[in-house]
Amino acid sequence: MTEEVKKLMKKADHALEVAEKLLEDGYPSDAASKIYYSMFYATQSLLKAEGIDVVKHSAAESALGYYFAKTGRLDPKYHRMLIDARKIREISDYDIDEEIVEPVASLKIEEGKAFLFAIKKLIGIL
Repeated sequence: MTEEVKKLMKKADHALEVAEKLLEDGYPSDAASKIYYSMFYATQSLLKAEGIDVVKHSAAESALGYYFAKTGRLDPKYHRMLIDARKIREISDYDIDEEIVEPVASLKIEEGKAFLFAIKKLIGIL
């Protein structure tokens, strides 16, 4: 495992930890955004571990689906979680009319934990 893969996974873990603290402090929209970034960094880590380089969010999402969900290496529900988390992040970061509420953010925290666990298993960290 390369240093870059390790650093990306460390960044993913940190983002999820920050998301939990933001949610505890009453900032569900900010927590939702951090949850997505945790999942995005974990996805990048997995892709890098496989020698797949992507930069754009949409490319990471597509590559996860193509190389892992469609091949059965990763349960497709995790690909769906990433897609849904990105949509929620876009709402929380850009939409001035819609707010992310605490139950949604709490659910996404649990999904973020499950997502990271699944990715770590694929990379061989667990």
